[in-house]
Formats: sequence, C-alpha cells, structure tokens
Amino acid sequence: MRKARWFFVGLVCVGLGLPEGMASAAPTPAQEAAAGKLFDAAVAEVQAGRYAEACPLLEQSHVLDPKPGTLHALAECEVKIQKLDQALAHYREYLALYAAMKSPLREKHTERARVAEEQEKKLLAEILFNRAVAHRAAGRHAEACAALAESQRIDPTPGTLYALAECEATRGRMATALGHYTTYLGLFAAMKSPLRERHAERARIAEEQRKKLDAETPRLKLVWAGEVPEGVVVSRGNTTFDLKTLGASVPMDPGEYAFRVEVPGRPPQDRNVRLEKGDRKILELTPGATQEAKDERQPLPEQPLPPPPQPIAPSKPEMHPWAIGGIAAMGLGGAALIAGSVLGGLAMAEKREVDAVCDANFACGVEGMKTVERFWALGNASTATFIVGGVVLATGVTLFVLSPKPTAEKVGSVRVRGLAGPGAGYLGVDGTF
Repeated sequence: MRKARWFFVGLVCVGLGLPEGMASAAPTPAQEAAAGKLFDAAVAEVQAGRYAEACPLLEQSHVLDPKPGTLHALAECEVKIQKLDQALAHYREYLALYAAMKSPLREKHTERARVAEEQEKKLLAEILFNRAVAHRAAGRHAEACAALAESQRIDPTPGTLYALAECEATRGRMATALGHYTTYLGLFAAMKSPLRERHAERARIAEEQRKKLDAETPRLKLVWAGEVPEGVVVSRGNTTFDLKTLGASVPMDPGEYAFRVEVPGRPPQDRNVRLEKGDRKILELTPGATQEAKDERQPLPEQPLPPPPQPIAPSKPEMHPWAIGGIAAMGLGGAALIAGSVLGGLAMAEKREVDAVCDANFACGVEGMKTVERFWALGNASTATFIVGGVVLATGVTLFVLSPKPTAEKVGSVRVRGLAGPGAGYLGVDGTF
C-alpha cells in the first residue's frame, strides 16, 4: 500500500512539473489547490453515496496536502467500503498526529479523535472476528477461539460472546463454554427491543446448551482436612488458587490438571487429577493424603430390606346388632338385680328395727313409725328394682339367643342363672363368646 501510494505521489509530482523530492516538503500553493479540488470532489461522491469513488479522491488529496482532517475522512470512507485494515491503519495514523498536536488545533480535533479511538477498537475487534470466522471454516478451532476472545476483550458485544461460547463448546472446553453461555443469557435478560428480538433464537439455543453442559461438565472439589495452616499456597501453573473456594465443586474443562501445594516448613507436593466428561471428583490437598482423586458421588449405603409383611389375622366376624343389644341389656338387667339385692338387704335391716320398736299389736310410737316407713320404702324399691332388672335381663337374653350367629367361627353358648326375692337376689351369667 505504501509503495503504491508513493508511486502515485511521484506521478502527481511529475504531472505538476515538480521535482519528486518535494513530495516530503511543505505543499506548494498549487498542490494545496489541487488537494482542495480533490477533497471537494470526494465530498460530492460521498453525498451521492458513491464511497468507492470517494475514497481514492480523498487519498490523492491527502498525498498532495497531508492534513489530519483529510486522513480522518479517508479512514471513515474506507470503513464504508469495508476496507477495514486500511481504515484501521489510517485511524491509528490520525491518532498519532493528534497526539502531537498543539492548541488550538488540538481542541478542533478533540471530537474527531474521540470517534477515531472508538472506531479503532471496533475495527480491530471486527477484523479479529472475521479472522475467527475464517479459522473456524478451516477447522482451526483453537485459533478461532483465541481471535474471538481477543475481539470480545477489545469490544465486548453479546454477539461475539455467543460466537465464543459456540467455539469453545465445539473444541470441547465445556466449563469455559458454560461460563460464556451463562454470561450471554444474563445479557439477553437485560436486553430491550428490538435488540432482544434479534437475539431471541440465539438465546433459545444458548439455554439448551447451558442445560446440556451443566449436566456434562466435569467438576472438581479441592478439600483440606481440618484448618488450613497459615502461609499455605496452592497453585496451578502460574495461577494461585484462592483458598476461599476450598470445598466448592468447581466446573472444569476436561483434561489433566496439576496442583502444587506449598506448606511452610515442608517440601512442595504435587497433586494431579484427570477429568473426563461428567466426572465429579474430590482431591485432598492435605500433606500426606492420598494422591488419588475420589469420586464425589459416593455410592449410597445399601438400604436394608423391608421386613416381610406380617400375616394379617383373619378378622373376627362382626357381632349382630341384636346380640350386642342383648349383651348390653343383660348387663343392665344384672346391675338392676344387684341393686335390688342391696335394697332388699337394707329393707331386712330396717325390719329388725321394726321388730325391736313395735309390740305384738304393732304399736310402734312416733319414732317407730318412721322406721316402719323406711322399711316399706326400701322394700318397695327393692321389689321394683328386681322386677325391672328381671324384665331387662330376660329381654337381653331373648335378643342374644335370637340374634343371627356368625358363620366364620364358633360362638359359645350363654347361660344365665338367677334368683330374685323381696329380701335377696342372685344373678349368674357364664359361657363363651
């Protein structure tokens, strides 16, 4: 490019009848006039949207009369026609000129310099992105991912981050890809329309990939038995491990890992572990511990066999309601007979008192008549209780005897024996149920 430019300068100088050596000197009035006409012609082409025609005119104008403003315009024109490498070189050349400017010229170019700095970053990021696309098409995934990572560092965008996640997943760096997909989905959640609509399909794929990788990515947990001594350093290569993350299950890319454990007063010890897809491993760093990593997913203890089911005892046939009522009536009737016996006993005691206070002609006096009244009251109550108890008892026996008998098991017989009288009573019930 530079050879072609100086060849063009030589032609211009010859065409103007000037010595070639004057190209590096200050422009003559004729050169300035020619450069101005070329610049005006370029502006007309730009206004008509013919950037391909405008860019050569701007370059010729800058060669004849090198001005920072013309150089800035040339870089902008080259961006329009996607000559990104040339545009990047011209922006950098312009920024070098700006750095050497003195006031008041520097103040005039402040805004252009700001735009040039932004464009420099965007162009470099875009050039790296395009290189990554070419690398991926050729199957050079490591070079493609490196170019995408640098592009994202220079000019972070959601699209580049998504492309980087896909690239890392393709080359098998599962944990790295998982982190990029997760970050991308966080950016998508904060997007507004219409940008959100443009990323909707990518976000759907990213979510599917995130779930898949989350299940398949190997994880490693570094542990230390007891309290970590003061001054312990755990490193992997040139990276020092943060001891605060001990005990956390960290996603890792598949591969070989070597950790160096340095404890004050002890020789360094190395711990090596290999992680495959789906692994969940624990590596103990304590000096003297086993060198082998253990599987984090310990087998569950065997569950004891459940006890054999107990045989279910056959349920006893339900008793018929008549039988239940009969038993209840027999119990109530028996209780009435017992109460009648008690009252009869009390009446007999009062009878002895009557005999003691009354003569043969039943002359009892006032106190004696009170005793006679108690005797008759107790006697009548005893008789009534016996009658009611006997009726209830007889009813209960009748109900029990006449009730339908269960067929599942043998029902024993019931035998009721009793004796009732004005002064005493007896009740007996025996049998099997």
